[in-house]
Amino acid sequence: MKIGLVGTAHWASEIHAPGLSRDPGVTFVGVWGRDPVKTAELAAEHKVAAYDDFDRFLSDVDAVAFAVAPGAQAKLAKTAAEHGKHVLLEKPIALTVDDGLALSEAIRKSGVRSVLFLTRLFHPELRSLLAQAAKAPGLRHGRVRIVANSMRVPSPYINSTWRQSPRAALYDLGPHALSVLQYVLGSIAKISADLDPKGHILFSAHHESGATSDAELALSALDEDLASETTFAWSGGKVELPHIDMVNGGAAEAYHEALRQLIGENGTEPYCDVSDGLRLLRLVAECDGQLRISK
Repeated sequence: MKIGLVGTAHWASEIHAPGLSRDPGVTFVGVWGRDPVKTAELAAEHKVAAYDDFDRFLSDVDAVAFAVAPGAQAKLAKTAAEHGKHVLLEKPIALTVDDGLALSEAIRKSGVRSVLFLTRLFHPELRSLLAQAAKAPGLRHGRVRIVANSMRVPSPYINSTWRQSPRAALYDLGPHALSVLQYVLGSIAKISADLDPKGHILFSAHHESGATSDAELALSALDEDLASETTFAWSGGKVELPHIDMVNGGAAEAYHEALRQLIGENGTEPYCDVSDGLRLLRLVAECDGQLRISK
């Protein structure tokens, strides 16, 4: 499968481009980005073409991997789908439900394949442990804490425009938490959200299975509050998932699996596609509407 990359920022250069270059099942064709200098540099690093015309870029590929801000992704991926290209999406699939719905409809009508890349859901070890947890009898509760400081200290994301919003933790980290909780505990029937005194986003959910869950999300936390935890409790015990270093190899492993699913290797259906992404976006938007945060 011939795949092109849209985007040139940190995640594009550190995960997508190397993953596409190394994967034996794909042909990395080229890069398209808004900044011609960065596009040329990233393309040269991986010895692929640098495109300045999006239509010409689309004409040369079978599929497109996206690593851009969600507002841009929704529109560009819709165009790619309308041109019959399979799409590898980042979370959230869009910043508004309307844009997410338009993207989902374009993918459905075109019949192309879509994969929503979620590192926790696609990492082989975590996936196996989540599957085991989902089989535990009498599941009662799940909890996810993703409390980060990437928007408070120097980091690759500090200049990310869309992450400047006080709601960004919900849109950036919410899909990770919600996808894992739903995978183990089942679909969410009811969800509520609030802020704690530190400005961290909290949500609690009731699942159709009867289980409950909660999460804590932050991008600008103090160092003493940092956490990356996922736990599940059932009638016979409790399990805490191990922390996977996504920076040093973990995300690359997950990305390899995402590419396998985009290709459709062995006839597998994606763990998570645009329809799942739309459901996650609707939950995130529902939480957003409950938060008392100034526009």
